[in-house]
Amino acid sequence: MSAGGGVLGPLRVAVLGGGTMGREIARVFVTAGHEVTVWSRSPETVAAVRADLDGAVAGADSAADAANGADLVVETIVEDLGLKTALLAEVEPCLAADGVLTTNTSSLSITRLARGLRNPSRLLGMHWFHPASHMPLVELVLGADTAPDTLERAERVCASLGKSTVLVREDIPGFVVNRLQYALMREALALVAAGVVSAEDIDLAVSGTLGPRWCASGLFELMDLAGLNTVRRVSKVIMPALSTDAEVPELIEQLCAEGRRGATSGSGFYAWAADRLTRAGHARTAFLTLARDLARDRP
Repeated sequence: MSAGGGVLGPLRVAVLGGGTMGREIARVFVTAGHEVTVWSRSPETVAAVRADLDGAVAGADSAADAANGADLVVETIVEDLGLKTALLAEVEPCLAADGVLTTNTSSLSITRLARGLRNPSRLLGMHWFHPASHMPLVELVLGADTAPDTLERAERVCASLGKSTVLVREDIPGFVVNRLQYALMREALALVAAGVVSAEDIDLAVSGTLGPRWCASGLFELMDLAGLNTVRRVSKVIMPALSTDAEVPELIEQLCAEGRRGATSGSGFYAWAADRLTRAGHARTAFLTLARDLARDRP
């Protein structure tokens, strides 16, 4: 994979991990015409990915086999520092000479993940969002040793896939998108726990105002449109009153203790029957398709 300009040719891509994210990431690369090999600790998972993608990806018996001669490795296994570090170190010697290692971690330090590598400059975070085929953005996260040409290659790959990128220059917990998301979640949980508003009405407030607004404009653009003098005045009233709780909210702890872990357990804040899951999936796909199209039209 050349770091120079011009059209990016077909790449040999290894996707390590065949779960929900791995399958979707493989789909993105296959759709863009790249040669994809998938590995998972479970052969049944690899078979399921291949069946879902109509055999358009190859399967591998080992991570090293999947990464052999690869231009790009996308590691997307369970969020465990030890497992990820060991896997990245295992496949590093197998890459093409100018191959790039990426990890889809959403919270772990890129710098720490690179400690087991012979050449840590080849690793960076490539943080995808679910569903990868519809989400228009990928976060690129620099570790302390990530080389400029590694970043350049990753940027070229994302551009070839039609993805916008956010560059995270500091290897901080949660990167950017999750930090923004969890800041809002913390305030939402604090309001519900205090009895100010119901969980259902929080969701209505977000889906009926903030969500559509943010599809059209980002936070800083909205601040400019509102007028920074207005933002300044309102900030002085609201920001000192916002939750600063640094612990996992008690409401989440209570629900988990009751076995109400969300959709996968059948209940959380809501009861999740099969028809509700289906409706939520269809709605997400429809709105994300619209958001993706709007993002392409932005100046």
